[in-house]
Amino acid sequence: MDLLIGGDLGEWALDQVSSADVGHVYTVEPALGEKAKRKGFATCLTDVNEAKESAAVGISIHYPRILTAATLRRYRKVYNLHPGLLPWGRGFFPIFWALWEKTPAGATLHEVDERLDTGPIVAQLRVEATETDTGGSLFARVREAERKLFLDFFSKLKADEELPAKPQPAGGSYHSRQEFFDLKAGFDWRNERGEDLVRLVRCLTFPGYSGMEVRLGDTVFDLSLKGSPR
Repeated sequence: MDLLIGGDLGEWALDQVSSADVGHVYTVEPALGEKAKRKGFATCLTDVNEAKESAAVGISIHYPRILTAATLRRYRKVYNLHPGLLPWGRGFFPIFWALWEKTPAGATLHEVDERLDTGPIVAQLRVEATETDTGGSLFARVREAERKLFLDFFSKLKADEELPAKPQPAGGSYHSRQEFFDLKAGFDWRNERGEDLVRLVRCLTFPGYSGMEVRLGDTVFDLSLKGSPR
């Protein structure tokens, strides 16, 4: 099978598998590509959509490219590991939206089709959010659920087992990348309820943000000072 990887979860996946079980590793991140090469994987540092050949099956682990119809036709099946409880959390930043909108959170292994995060579901693990969760704490538990799904199903994919899948139920949610940035930029903390401001800052307390700061519009909240604006 082929591995399509990105980010820290993609790097983790490299440490869980043997090069003997993988056709190619596709990544657009040079550091990940170098690690894959050192570990003996046949590695392609190009967009998988530009490749000419592929294994029968692919699994995408936070790969940062949308697969084209032509790419999907090269594979018998492509699976994706998604940090949302589909059909909730389609699109970008599903952990943030689950916490902000109080919708279901979790991890999903699903088949990839020609639309974003709409393919049939193989397996899911729900992660319950609490009133004290930050984006970061919920992220950590969702990430553990993703790891478990990968470990539970990789051996079946390696053995070329057919993974039963069922269509996604109706409803759910979808958010674009721009919606997230528009919400952050347009949130006027001076005219919002205090509880909503505190909740939004809590949702944005997340790995990847510099230091202990969260920016809303032109205002920076220093979380080390308990959320005071400056």
